[in-house]
Amino acid sequence: MSLLAAQALLPPALRAETRVAAALTPEAVWDAFNAAKDGDTVQLPAGTAVWKHGWNSHHWAKMKAVTIQGAGMDKTIIRDDSSRTSGNEPFVLTGVEGRPFRITGITFDGTGLTNAGVWSGEIVITGNCKNFRVDHCKFLNMDRMMTIKGDTYGLVDHCDFYPWEKHARAQTIMYEGPGKTNYRKPLTLGTAQAVYFEDNDVHFSPEVVNPDGNNPWIAPADGSRIVIRHNTIINSQLEIYRPGRSLGMYGSQTCEIYDNAFSAVGLNNWRPQCFITIGAGVAIVFSNTVTGTTYNIRQLELRNERAWRDLPSFPKADGKQPMDGNEIPAGQLGAGYPCMCQVGRGTDVKGTGVLELSPCYAWSNTFNGAPLPMEVSHRAAPNEAATIKEGRDFYNEQPKPEYYKPYVYPHPLQSETAWDALMKTAAASANATKPSPANP
Repeated sequence: MSLLAAQALLPPALRAETRVAAALTPEAVWDAFNAAKDGDTVQLPAGTAVWKHGWNSHHWAKMKAVTIQGAGMDKTIIRDDSSRTSGNEPFVLTGVEGRPFRITGITFDGTGLTNAGVWSGEIVITGNCKNFRVDHCKFLNMDRMMTIKGDTYGLVDHCDFYPWEKHARAQTIMYEGPGKTNYRKPLTLGTAQAVYFEDNDVHFSPEVVNPDGNNPWIAPADGSRIVIRHNTIINSQLEIYRPGRSLGMYGSQTCEIYDNAFSAVGLNNWRPQCFITIGAGVAIVFSNTVTGTTYNIRQLELRNERAWRDLPSFPKADGKQPMDGNEIPAGQLGAGYPCMCQVGRGTDVKGTGVLELSPCYAWSNTFNGAPLPMEVSHRAAPNEAATIKEGRDFYNEQPKPEYYKPYVYPHPLQSETAWDALMKTAAASANATKPSPANP
């Protein structure tokens, strides 16, 4: 049976349609989205347009199982001249579990626009969708490019992140997990239950990096579970956040970082600040290559800043704080261990109030061709260093397969066949839950 014949046999509610936006304006995109049903595609035209607000601003609609598709990178170009008011970002996407969505083929350009990306970036993803995808998009010249928040999983792949024009401090992607609730769930290392960044091209200009060197591409926090793999990262870094990045925010919970190529090109000495700094949770780091002679920190750096200073909502671990394990009491080196959210601690499934031991592992990483081990930060204060021990909290070796095996690469959401199947399943589910019309 031909594909056309098979399509003809589908119930009308299950036949995917393409809703073409009449123009590259927020209003036209909203009209096309509003008309779309689960399984449909919202097609954006080619061209360049300046947006003063987002297509979902003041509507605050939840996402459907749709694909929002531009004409291609550098063909559909949205210039962000929106205000700094939260909710005015070009794409504000509140995901719903069981409703996969995709954003593809768009360039977001902030060149010469001082408000572009301020606070939250061009794409803001919240909610609890477990299958979103952002792919083949370009983010150009803005300090924040994307924000992801909540109990949501998905894939960001084949995107270009290019902060070339100096505005303020470029910290391009913030990912905040669901917070404390994630610590009562088992670890999900090596599974689809994470936000994946893979096959992306990241290139920060010297003009952006040289002033202070503190310009991370991704900064995950607050119970986040993240995988960063197969990316090219030039003149930037990964900061796996400690607790207290802001008031009440927990640290990152798990990160898997592998098969990435880091390099520093054309920078002043001591730039960028680092390539990978891990300040919390469980880290699996392997098969990364780092090249360059100007990095300020030349190690896979482990930190536990709470062991020497107060952080917002997380007072200094001194052996007296109820949130810590305090196996090492006050007055002794390493006081407070095990500390809430410190590296090598991942979950509290048993509900004891103390995070259970889940060591970090690193292997097969290189710096300019030489072995690159995971180490306690050379900047660590004595009490901080005493809370992080090799052979207990971290290991420079490959773990046993029962502890960790990487998830299949490429991510299944890269498959057009798999994506089509997801959308059809979502459309069928939506159709099945609609109330039947009343009998006449």
